[in-house]
Amino acid sequence: MLSSRLCRWIKGIVVSAAAAHATYWVWESASEWESEAQQANPDGGIGAGFIEGALASFAWLTLVPVLLWAGMRLLRERDNYLLVTMGSATWIFLGTQVAEGGASRVETELFLVAFALLGGFLSLFHPSSPEG
Repeated sequence: MLSSRLCRWIKGIVVSAAAAHATYWVWESASEWESEAQQANPDGGIGAGFIEGALASFAWLTLVPVLLWAGMRLLRERDNYLLVTMGSATWIFLGTQVAEGGASRVETELFLVAFALLGGFLSLFHPSSPEG
């Protein structure tokens, strides 16, 4: 049987990978939608594609923390504060690398794999409960 730490590490990797790929897919879809809206109405001025771009940014910033928390809760793991906070901060940092289009598809996948491994590592740390 797997030790509890190894099991928690695997859960952290799986949840982090799923959260990262799902968020990236939603963000990429919303960004394409924004681009299509701007191309469909090139004379639309500043407002063309604004709502789509705002949706893409909102998804990029909010989905990862929610999915990390919900995924670990679904797998019956509690006290994931470090995973959610540091994972979210790391995700925002990745946004500067990936979202600006400066990373190729291979580099993007490597960033997502690194994020999943970091998520597994962060999932190992949780506050210890005081002994009564």
